[in-house]
Amino acid sequence: MGSTRVVELKDLAGELGAFTDEHLANLKKATIAGIVKSIPDLVAASPVDTGLYANSWDFTVTEQSAIIGNTAPHAAVSEDGARPFTPPIRPLLAWAKRVLKDTSQPPEYSPEVRSLAYGVQQKIAREGMAPKHILMKAIPTILENIKQEYANLGR
Repeated sequence: MGSTRVVELKDLAGELGAFTDEHLANLKKATIAGIVKSIPDLVAASPVDTGLYANSWDFTVTEQSAIIGNTAPHAAVSEDGARPFTPPIRPLLAWAKRVLKDTSQPPEYSPEVRSLAYGVQQKIAREGMAPKHILMKAIPTILENIKQEYANLGR
């Protein structure tokens, strides 16, 4: 024996709207949870010198979109690389000092620190900087995490 129910069209529109609102709310929750789940992987894949880049991952979720990115000043160069250019020597000297764990102090840097800094400066001037594509490589995992979180909401 069948069962029927009469639904007025005006009521159906309200029910469909509620489904859409609930669906969008769940999708937003899953997006937030999926991105939060992905941040540790982005941090682990980040090059670490001072930690600024690794600690600069952030995201925003609005009603219409999700934006994830890195707010470090050098994030675009790390992600996309750079054409040849001559970088300023001062940050390279400070970097070389950290990498070599050198105890010399500015402006009297050791010959090793100066050699490494100027060598890297010349290489960047000649070849540019290769892209690391940290975020681009992580997108499939981020999307998978969002899908998993959405599926978990249905349980």
